[in-house]
Amino acid sequence: MGKIIKVKYFTAEKKALISNENKKLYDKYLKSSIIKNKDVKETTYKVYQNYMDHFLVYLAEEWENISLYSEEFMENAVDIMEGYIGFCQEVLFNNKKVINTKISTVSSFFLWSLKRGLIDRHPFDKKLERMKGAMDEKIKDSYFLTEEQVEQIQEGLLDEKKFDFQDRLIWNIALDSANRIGAISKLTLSSLDLDNMVFENIREKRGKLVEVAFEEETKELIEQWLEMRKEMDNLEIDSFFITRYAGQWKPMSYSSLQERVRKIGKIVGIDDFYFHTIRKTKLNLLYEQTGNIDMVAEWANHNSIETSKKHYIKPKSKAQLRREMRELIKKNKDDKKNKKDEE
Repeated sequence: MGKIIKVKYFTAEKKALISNENKKLYDKYLKSSIIKNKDVKETTYKVYQNYMDHFLVYLAEEWENISLYSEEFMENAVDIMEGYIGFCQEVLFNNKKVINTKISTVSSFFLWSLKRGLIDRHPFDKKLERMKGAMDEKIKDSYFLTEEQVEQIQEGLLDEKKFDFQDRLIWNIALDSANRIGAISKLTLSSLDLDNMVFENIREKRGKLVEVAFEEETKELIEQWLEMRKEMDNLEIDSFFITRYAGQWKPMSYSSLQERVRKIGKIVGIDDFYFHTIRKTKLNLLYEQTGNIDMVAEWANHNSIETSKKHYIKPKSKAQLRREMRELIKKNKDDKKNKKDEE
């Protein structure tokens, strides 16, 4: 790979996007922390404030300035933080150590808020694992899986000693739909329209109701899953994904879904594998296969095609661009020659 050229992202215009509400909430925490340790006001806390600004700009651009204390943030926190990790990797080119520090910066704010009684729970503590191998200064070259890696995962999931039936379902639905974990975690039997191959009215980002669609192969797996559930004793749970705990079946949690996806990533040698990786992979593959960015943006539930272009389409290499330009030049020459011959 060529050398990555970092461009200043957090300009004054970017920071101006941050909502006054969120800024005031963090400023209150910062003042409280500085009072306890004034010696690092201009060093450590300057770094933390800068990192929190990064997160708040991300919230402004990707989550419409969602309030840090809102119930909507609490419900979607893992999805928000996974997206932020991807943003730090793909847009800011941060290494794992920096990303973990940024996650800790946000987490520290919520820990303080919890102690102050301003919230009743930490939104992502123990649900979101820090990136492993944080001492490695190099992040992965690509955040997108290739078609070969997708096939490798599909084959690996057939190993019944390492993976169960729900692992296959989670992978298939995540890949087919390209939905966020926030939507996939809320799938229910009552929302399933098997004939039209879709889960309907799933509440996702900013309370938006979305559909979670799947393909024929996944439909067959779902039919098998429905039959398997009939054989489970006293199972009256509407949740689509379930787990057995203390002898009882319960809805599968965010953290359990994440852990299963991380395990799936190990098939292709990726330790820090997230639902967001699957989402980006699917949307990029759809664009490569169709060339229709409008269709991709609609499938992703993006309000703007610019979001899809900026964060979900893999940039072309110079080698690929060179090949495409040569093909286009050759085609134009051939067209001109044919037109001249016709004259």
